[in-house]
Amino acid sequence: MTGFIVVGTDTDAGKTAFSLAFLAKHPHLAYWKPVETGESDTAKVRRLVPDAVVFEPLARFEEPVAPLLAARREGRPMPGVAEILAAIPQTDAPLLIETFGSPLSPLTDDVLQIELIRALGLPAILVATSTVGAIGRTLAAAQALEGVELAAIVLVGPADPFAVEQLARHIPGVPVHCVTMPTGEWTRETIAATALNDRVAATQRGARDNRARLRLAAKPVIWHPYTPLRGGDEPLPVVAADREFLTLADGRRIIDGISSWWTILHGHRPPAIMRAIRSATHILDHVLFAGATHPHAIELAEGLLAAMPWPLGGRIFYSDNGSTAVEVALKMAYQQWCHRGEPQRTLFISFEHGYHGDTFGAMSVGRDPLFFGAFEPLLFRVLQVPVKADALATALRTHGNETAAVIIEPLVQGAGGMRMHGPEELAAIAAVCREYDIPLIADEVMTGFGRTGSLWAFQQAGIAPDLVCLAKGITGGVLPLSATIASPRIVEAFDTDDRAKTFFHGHSFTANPIACAAAAANWKLMQSGEWQTDVKRIEAFWEAQVQPFEKLPRVNEVRICGLIAAVEFDHSGGYLAETAAAMRRTALSNGVLLRPLGNVLYAMPPLCTSDDSLEEIAAALHRAAIVE
Repeated sequence: MTGFIVVGTDTDAGKTAFSLAFLAKHPHLAYWKPVETGESDTAKVRRLVPDAVVFEPLARFEEPVAPLLAARREGRPMPGVAEILAAIPQTDAPLLIETFGSPLSPLTDDVLQIELIRALGLPAILVATSTVGAIGRTLAAAQALEGVELAAIVLVGPADPFAVEQLARHIPGVPVHCVTMPTGEWTRETIAATALNDRVAATQRGARDNRARLRLAAKPVIWHPYTPLRGGDEPLPVVAADREFLTLADGRRIIDGISSWWTILHGHRPPAIMRAIRSATHILDHVLFAGATHPHAIELAEGLLAAMPWPLGGRIFYSDNGSTAVEVALKMAYQQWCHRGEPQRTLFISFEHGYHGDTFGAMSVGRDPLFFGAFEPLLFRVLQVPVKADALATALRTHGNETAAVIIEPLVQGAGGMRMHGPEELAAIAAVCREYDIPLIADEVMTGFGRTGSLWAFQQAGIAPDLVCLAKGITGGVLPLSATIASPRIVEAFDTDDRAKTFFHGHSFTANPIACAAAAANWKLMQSGEWQTDVKRIEAFWEAQVQPFEKLPRVNEVRICGLIAAVEFDHSGGYLAETAAAMRRTALSNGVLLRPLGNVLYAMPPLCTSDDSLEEIAAALHRAAIVE
């Protein structure tokens, strides 16, 4: 798709007048105004430029007021960014898209129109009236268009050389033009006679949007995670995201049934978090965290520590992702023993079917033979036991004096197949660790931030781990960030004047200020407690609609915990089960993105997922479940 967007400084800036003049000179273009109120600009364009290809608006409201207000008064929904992107007309002609109001006009209750303009990914022509105040209005609108390619500025009305001079001075590199529209009643002839600078006309040759790039370049140049280089499905070309939806380059709108690998918490692009990110970018980009700090990192750390089960003390160590959070915990656990004079504790104990990430320490405690078998000679000593307290006790009776720590995914083992154990078993495992004085690491990378029904999964067992690993949902899933939370017991071993006992670990982007701003905003959302209602609603839906799948042929078990619903089949092959790809394709053909874990089909949607979308997910799960 080629074309451009016509944006105004405000209502009645002259957008439609300019669009008419442009289309009259270039009738081979197509015209689309996604949302209209009052008198129809679409009808006007069709009447005055009959040779142009004119598409009907996605939404039309009768009252000539702001579209959001008109929608409210008519009791109808206002389309959001994803719906508008999905409705872009399919045409080979360059498309002129006319917006409404200003870039900062509200599109929906939570989103301003600038988000739509950015998402369209096309050059913009900014239109303003040339009356008094044109300079200030135009500069303000141009500033709001940050991140958008501004192809030209057009002043509609009497020529104002001073305004042209000032705008060219303050917005260098962007051509500024004056267009005088005909007086009296407009006709096809008077519109066509409007003087229009050829340089303005040249903007219709604007850049091809990123949909074509996605189609042409995604496969040959990128090595996708957990994806074979041959024989895999083509990657989905995603061009927009909103709430629980992803919009694809071909206009399809699908439901993100797995929260984009368990990261997206409140939905895609949650307004509060996006506002926090935008605000943060006006203050900081990145600053080193070795010997420096910043407010959002402190704010987040104070909140996280206050939510831990320790009366006093503890520290937050920031890193980049779940694997690095686990690496930090493993290193802290071992090094604190070294500081206590017991360096022989080089053994870690983990649990069968556990998964903790893809870096070397995380691979060592995960030990999955399929994922990590090739690296076995490079991994350190780990003993894996069943997720049973008595199995852990047996291991510690033999290896207690050489064990550095025990690591567990509390309540749900994610990549291992969404295998679940109860709070009672988790409490018993923690009790065994206390009995043998072994630090317990709770890997809450997936389970944290309400996924299992409580803020932290370990809370349901009433336990106090020694180290807690957080990532994925920490920023609401919007930006990468992770944290390893160390209890007072761990911190005590490093709290010394001996500089040789420093924890020598760090990352260039540790505690990135923008990511921390997103995480601090996410933490405020979590403190409201509203997420608990959504978890209960979604869990109840799974129990009513998905639990009955256990009666389907070849279903071994249905497991439900909070936002998670998992269906395990008796298909052979484990993670490499041939039916996994077929189940994914079936779900996708029904408008839902799922990514089966071999013979385990599961869903874990964002908190905001509507009941209608849950119905679609359940239907897609059912259709995928009966694929042979």
